Amino acid sequence: MQKSLFKGCKFTLLILIILLAAMFSAACGNSSGQQNSTTKNETAGSNEPPKKITVFAAASLKESYTEIGKQIKKDKNIDVEFNFAGSQQLVASINQGVNADVFASADTKNMKTLTDAKKVDKDVIFAQNQVVIVKNKSSKASINSLADLSKDGVKLVVGDKSLPAGNYFYKALDAAKADNTIDQATYDKIIKNIKSQELNVKDVVSKVKLGDADAGVVYKTDANNQKELQVINDKEFSKLQVDYPIAVVGDSKNKAAAQEFVDYVTAGKGKDILKQYGFSVK
Repeated sequence: MQKSLFKGCKFTLLILIILLAAMFSAACGNSSGQQNSTTKNETAGSNEPPKKITVFAAASLKESYTEIGKQIKKDKNIDVEFNFAGSQQLVASINQGVNADVFASADTKNMKTLTDAKKVDKDVIFAQNQVVIVKNKSSKASINSLADLSKDGVKLVVGDKSLPAGNYFYKALDAAKADNTIDQATYDKIIKNIKSQELNVKDVVSKVKLGDADAGVVYKTDANNQKELQVINDKEFSKLQVDYPIAVVGDSKNKAAAQEFVDYVTAGKGKDILKQYGFSVK
């Protein structure tokens, strides 16, 4: 009798152990399944296709923005296609309906053209630059100031008046005459020495580097790491306010990603990259 009872208890205990083991196994399996599902979801998120945007940017931003493009791809999974050209050329393209998501200008004048036409959202200034004279180091011309650009035989290349860099040059030249830093004769000689007016600031740099001109007027950032060029600062150019604004294009079909790019440039790692390339940022 006692043996039978003992055997019954052992059998009951064995059944309980088996049930508890089965329940524990099911719970672990469910937890593992949830973890695997979460892992799969996270993996899927990291493999999402990149967001694509097109950025129209002033030619003087080429080096810095190319680097920003590489970094934002890593940080935000945004694939940026750039179109670098003179700001006035980019404005013309946007007005003609060419696809763009972001516009970054080398002056406020061209941005205002698009703002007035309601082609862009609210713009913000993201950087400042300086206008300088660059001289080919192989040139025999003695140039140390704006006035020296009037010397006989000097071959000068500048931006077209429609180009921000060109507009800044003529603005400084007019101001120098107005405050009697240079006289009318000097002004006229400088104008006479201009051999070409380019639609892209990089073309000005190129002509001076190649020796097609003795000197040119460009942005300080364009002269960075250019071993063939000597940089000459002039007080008339230092008076200029050279602001770079950026805005999301009104017709953009990728506004969220476009705004992410603007934020990255104005408040993210983009600011540090701009500093590295010689721009002033707030």
